Amino acid sequence: MIKVSILTIGDKVRIGQITNTNAAWLSEKITRLGAFISNHITIGDDFDLMVKIITEQIQQNDIVITTGGLGPTHDDITKPVLLKIFDDHLVFDNSTFENIKELFEKQNRTISERNKLQAYVPSKAKILPNKVGTAPGLLFELPHKAIFSLPGVPSEMKYITENSILSYISKLIITRKEDVILYKTINVAGIFESNLADLIGPPDEFLGDASSLAFLPSYKGIRLRIGTKQPDFESAKKELDRISEIIYLKAGNFIWGEGDEDLSFEIGRLLKEKKLTLSVAESCTGGLLGGEITKISGSSEYFMGGIISYSNEIKINHLSVNKSTIEQYGAVSYETASEMAKNIKNLFNTDIGISITGIAGPTGGTPEKPVGTVYIGIAYRDEIEIKKYILGIDRNINRERAVGASLLLLYNTLKNYF
Repeated sequence: MIKVSILTIGDKVRIGQITNTNAAWLSEKITRLGAFISNHITIGDDFDLMVKIITEQIQQNDIVITTGGLGPTHDDITKPVLLKIFDDHLVFDNSTFENIKELFEKQNRTISERNKLQAYVPSKAKILPNKVGTAPGLLFELPHKAIFSLPGVPSEMKYITENSILSYISKLIITRKEDVILYKTINVAGIFESNLADLIGPPDEFLGDASSLAFLPSYKGIRLRIGTKQPDFESAKKELDRISEIIYLKAGNFIWGEGDEDLSFEIGRLLKEKKLTLSVAESCTGGLLGGEITKISGSSEYFMGGIISYSNEIKINHLSVNKSTIEQYGAVSYETASEMAKNIKNLFNTDIGISITGIAGPTGGTPEKPVGTVYIGIAYRDEIEIKKYILGIDRNINRERAVGASLLLLYNTLKNYF
């Protein structure tokens, strides 16, 4: 199998000023091809350390990819490091300079001598075009080895990867007839991790020696990641399908989809498909549910809006919850959640209305309604369904779990009643 090491260069990443999204994105894309990501390493702007680690990773892997340190300032030292490793020197690359000129003309900028320096590249490197930035990607090829050096700017790194690197790795796997490692993700919600494990049973009874199953829980659900190592892509796909079929037979009632999309995306797809509209009334979640729904591009097609009725006054005066309902049953109650869901649906004239009211904590609980008590309501047609949850004692976790429970309730309603 092809082993790939991903090295992120720069003090800004090392000390946490910038989140390392590049490594995660690269890993996901390369893993889909069937290659094996051996490690992620973050290195500061230290010349000798960079030389040492990059050299070690070249020895231990088939492919090494570095991101960062190709810019025009004094702390961008990746090119000097590569010159040292490969005993190389810089040459002027006219195609890179023409790209820089074109970019600067579009931005009405003047090219400085510092900008021009980025057109000087190692003589032994193959240039990988970068049409969205000034620093080209670099490829050094050794016997049975490839070293890619990419800019750290995510948009530039992605452009070069998608246009030059992914096809290179794919062809390498085919040419060498290497084993491939593939993964498949099955998305589950509405069941605790331990209960799901009991439902599926001992994985070694159906996995085989070359495959694996991992549970990736969050407060909104569980992702089941199946992995397998096989002689070729087709064999790996067949094995993943075989294992998936077994999991569907065992836990199909809790599976809502596959892949990297989350439940809010699938809900949006169903709402658009069924031509339905949605509104929300939130209390303890403070707008998190609306945020989860509207993070999906195109959500304006089905999401009309909502009210964050955090106080009783807003519940009464803007959401039209009866004052007597709150006085008799409390703001956190079956009755209040019911009126919130029904009234937001009517107020926004939507097909579906969802309400959340609860005690997120850490204060506010009582023996009858402890911290973590949440009521979630959904109103559709002439029906109102209310569910009660006791989620836990952590405020932020309770808020996230309430959103996850709301999304699952909405998903099941769309699947079962529309």
